[in-house]
Amino acid sequence: MIARVPADVQASIQARVDSGQYRDAGEVMREALAALDEREREQQERLRDLLAVGVEEMERGEVVEYTPELRAEIRASARRRLRAGEQPSPDVCL
Repeated sequence: MIARVPADVQASIQARVDSGQYRDAGEVMREALAALDEREREQQERLRDLLAVGVEEMERGEVVEYTPELRAEIRASARRRLRAGEQPSPDVCL
């Protein structure tokens, strides 16, 4: 079941149609969905690439054991960096 489209989204779609950029609402929606599909494909590719790097590092023995102490260190570092205004890497925030 498809939920009702909020009024602000309807207005945005209609504005794009009214601008002459698109023939109708369906064309706007198809292009928006195609953009979402592309973004998801790019995210999956990036994850596959990162996993491949991790597998290669494991095969070379370049691993760090994930212990409760390491977890606590990572969390503390993340809190410090967040307080300092640093933005997390998109690679860890998919």
